[in-house]
Amino acid sequence: MYKVDIENKVLKPLTQTKFSDLGLKERFDIQEWIEKTPSILGEELLVIAKEYELPSRSRLDLLAIDKQANLVVIELKRDDSGSNVDWQSVKYASYCSNFTHEEIINIYAEYLGTNEDESELKIESFIDQELESLNDSQRIILLSKEFHSDVVSAVLWLRDFGVDLQCVKLEPFVDENNHLYLNSIKIIPLPEAQDYIKRREIKTKEKSLSKSSTFSLEKSNLEPLKLKEELIISFTRESDLTPRLRTFFAILLSENRSFDREEIKQKLNEAGIGKDVGQAGRFLSNISQFLTKKSNPHLRQVVNFQSGGSHGETKNDYIIVDEYRSVVSDALSNIEELTNIN
Repeated sequence: MYKVDIENKVLKPLTQTKFSDLGLKERFDIQEWIEKTPSILGEELLVIAKEYELPSRSRLDLLAIDKQANLVVIELKRDDSGSNVDWQSVKYASYCSNFTHEEIINIYAEYLGTNEDESELKIESFIDQELESLNDSQRIILLSKEFHSDVVSAVLWLRDFGVDLQCVKLEPFVDENNHLYLNSIKIIPLPEAQDYIKRREIKTKEKSLSKSSTFSLEKSNLEPLKLKEELIISFTRESDLTPRLRTFFAILLSENRSFDREEIKQKLNEAGIGKDVGQAGRFLSNISQFLTKKSNPHLRQVVNFQSGGSHGETKNDYIIVDEYRSVVSDALSNIEELTNIN
């Protein structure tokens, strides 16, 4: 790497060094640089957490969101990646894959020192997708001055199986005045091959989409008795979503008409779901996702809604199919009776 002396028309070589030789730390220096200027990793990223503590007590260096609404785990090493940073980062990404929209918004709000509404607005303004697409997929970026050969081999192998792992080298150089310069190079995937790799990955994903996707608009065709049984199972499953789902259906039963998204958010909040309309809207997004899970065709049998027809698109104009209103009402009534008895 050279520094250009324009006036004298000469190139002055810079001296490659190590962060440790300069007394620079992984956590207190490099991490701060990346947090403030994540674009050095080669793309626009929104950092939403730093030193995030997991239940295992280990700490994730940086957590970010990319423009496609994916969560991005960023793991930093100072001068050498070591031989197990890939496994460490995969464990972190696996844990983060279970984050709900609400949890991500709360994590970012805590990082900003603000409220959930402002956090949600910042995320929505940053991503190029609908908020419902948030955390549909996860990515990993590893950053180090050097990468152990075991790590490179593992990263390439994991990418073949659809794990989105990238390696970025961050090389420090100093000039004759000991001024520090950084050179950031993406080594996996190589920028020159990235378009080809992306096309290949898209083709592979398209082949397996029908097998791996949890999204579906297919409806069941159950008889009323069996349909009622399936609804009761959904209305009693152990989950924070369950009481919100029951309230959602009670709202739709209140009048025989379609309800738009804004109206349902307001009614959910009035029923005690969410501390405000903004949070109620996030809960509605979770309900909408649940409605389009492949495992819930019985819910789509009883509810119609407007959708673009693909995963992540905002849904609207919800209405219970007229012939199933009594089935849904009976299912909810049976649950209320059981609750009163208990």
